[in-house]
This record gives sequence, C-alpha cells and structure tokens, in this order.
Amino acid sequence: MDIDWLKASEEERMQLYKLTFNVGKLLNLTVYQIMDAALGRKIVMGKDYVANFRKGKIRRAYAKLIYEWLTEHHFDLLLQIAPEEFPETPEQRWQAILEERARSDCFRLVLVPKTMGIVERESQLKPADLTLRLGERFCFELDSETEGHAVALQSVRGEWHNIPLGSEGETSAPVQVGKNHLPKAPDGQLDPLAENHDEGLHEFVLVTASEADIPADIKSLVTWVFEHPCDLHQVKVQFVK
Repeated sequence: MDIDWLKASEEERMQLYKLTFNVGKLLNLTVYQIMDAALGRKIVMGKDYVANFRKGKIRRAYAKLIYEWLTEHHFDLLLQIAPEEFPETPEQRWQAILEERARSDCFRLVLVPKTMGIVERESQLKPADLTLRLGERFCFELDSETEGHAVALQSVRGEWHNIPLGSEGETSAPVQVGKNHLPKAPDGQLDPLAENHDEGLHEFVLVTASEADIPADIKSLVTWVFEHPCDLHQVKVQFVK
C-alpha cells in the first residue's frame, strides 16, 4: 500500500482496520491484541480505540506503526488477503530488507586451491576478488561474534536459491565464534562451491541466528527476520568466463 500514513485519510485508515481485522482472524487475535503488539504497552488505549480505528479515526501516527508491524511480521498474510494492495513481491521485499539491514564486514568469499583437501591447510585460503571466473572453487568465510547457525542464499538474475551448508545436505550449518569456513563435507573437509554456467552478478547472503531452524525460503524469511534475533551478511560477486 503506497500510503503516507501520517497524511492518511479516514477512508485509508478504515481500509487499514479491515486488513488488521482479517489478519487477526487468520491468527486468532483480536484487533486490540494486534494494536497492543504494534503500539506497545506504553501507549494506554481506552475502550473506544478499536471503535475509532474501525471508523478510520485512529491517530495517523498509530496507523503508521500498525501498518509497519503488519508488514514486518505478517507480510505473507497481507499478500494472501489483499494481493492487489501489495504489488511488492516477496523478492522485492527481501531486497529492501537487505538494503536496510545487511552487513558486509564479516562475510566474504575465499578461493579454494585445487590442491587443497584437508582442514589443516585452511590457512591457504585467499579472499576472492569481486570478480571470479566460472569454474573457480570458493567457499564462504564468516567472522562470527557468537555461536549459532547459518543459512545461505544465492540470487541470480533476481531469483533466490538456497545453498545447503550442512555436512549431510541440511540447509543450515553450525557456526562458532571466530573464523568459519562453509560448507564442509561429513569428514570435516571443505566442500568447495563453484559456478560453472551463469555469468553476471551473483548475490550471496548468510542469515545467522542462535537457533537452528532458520527458514531457507524468501517468503518465510521476509517475516522471520523481524521476529527472531539474527544477522544478515551480504556479498556481491561478478562471474566471468
């Protein structure tokens, strides 16, 4: 919804009430409970607040906070309820989240020599340039401040795909404090990646969190990242022949 909520009309605020009500039905929550979650308990709401909201008379600043809470926590439901009002795709939403939250200081690609095969020789790894050749072997390097888990995603021409990091093909892999190299094979050796076909700009993202069940698809991540403490790490690389 392309609305400036600080200037929203009563009709637009009534429309927001209907969205809030319908999201609440799917979540088994009342409008009051959603307002309480969106506005916070510091704001004292009288018994007429829901009625005022229904009439489109809620404060515009409150409408803005409610809309932001709905899009951050239940964007998937808004797409389901009113797709015509939310032309933004999950991929576009994810890209906007990355532009706002992703960091690039702790995450990079490193080249893996063809002769390298054992963990003890990880000191041979060298940071990759922003341009890699098709077929060059690489892995992810993450400097982590905490223990947790990571999920990897790759974007090629606007389409996002999961890159399994687990030693047995699981979507996520554990990360330790300090330098981490991913992915690894079941025996602990590095399991290098390579791009053999698609030239052009590739975007790699690591989502890290303390919990293991990080979603690996964009539709789930666009809401999950607002509901769980996590970090988003991003790097962009050009692949050439």
